[in-house]
Amino acid sequence: MTKAIVISVIVGVLSGYFFVPDIIVEFTQPVVTFVLCLFLFVIGLDIGRQKTVLSDIKRVGFRVLFIPLGIIIGTLVGGAVAGLLLPITIMESVVVSAGMGWYSLAPAILMEYSPTISAISFLHNVMREVFGIILIPIIAKRVGFIECISLPGASCMDIAMPMIKNATSSNVAIYSFVTGIVLSISIPIIVPLLMNLC
Repeated sequence: MTKAIVISVIVGVLSGYFFVPDIIVEFTQPVVTFVLCLFLFVIGLDIGRQKTVLSDIKRVGFRVLFIPLGIIIGTLVGGAVAGLLLPITIMESVVVSAGMGWYSLAPAILMEYSPTISAISFLHNVMREVFGIILIPIIAKRVGFIECISLPGASCMDIAMPMIKNATSSNVAIYSFVTGIVLSISIPIIVPLLMNLC
């Protein structure tokens, strides 16, 4: 599945660059939305068939929030460390990392601060999602199931969820979905707050 994803991205980039006219690209968003919803529907069916979803969430309780909290803290600390090595300020590096894989929202918020930081944010978030998806099977196999949820960031509830479920289990997909929801709610709050500190 990882190979198929990588090949699909490469073929898509080459097709978009060399062959596909702009008029067709304009209609891709509804297709992407439909396919994504179909993915989530099928995953939801599988999770629902387990019959233990609600009892599992109830059993874990508020502890499930430790996963997104850990991801947020780890991401921001990683951003601060990267800021020591990059030609931007530490705070700018932290705010770039706060996008946590949401490459459409975070750069839009940061555009009013700086087009350059917005562009860096876009590249960072796209790379986090792509490399996260590629590394999910490896981390799931060699490190742990829960740990692989952190890789793609907010997209662990949508784009990356099929990969996570395929590499782990339906129970982990529940954690992934809840984590994605919490991260998605947090990003529009954290990014502007940190931006104001830059």
